[in-house]
Amino acid sequence: MNKNQKFLIGSIGALLTGIAIGLLVAPKNGKETRKLIKNKANDLGGNAKDKYEKSLEELSHLADRLKDGFLKNVSSAKEKANGVADSVSEKARGVVNNNA
Repeated sequence: MNKNQKFLIGSIGALLTGIAIGLLVAPKNGKETRKLIKNKANDLGGNAKDKYEKSLEELSHLADRLKDGFLKNVSSAKEKANGVADSVSEKARGVVNNNA
């Protein structure tokens, strides 16, 4: 485990400890605190779901762009290969006709 990972784990631990202490000394009763935690968890879950769906849309769009670019490059390569094949064919005919 490198230093950055250790720092991240320590930071998350400190954050969770701070949240727990804050809940314990909060002026609200248990029922209100549980409701607050539930609402925050739902909000975080909703935000995570929204970001996940947005990421999927962006990845789909990127995949479409990559596919289009790939097909364009394949088409261009085919055209160049056909041009080279035609050129070679013409040169071969010229050599055969000159030798005949």
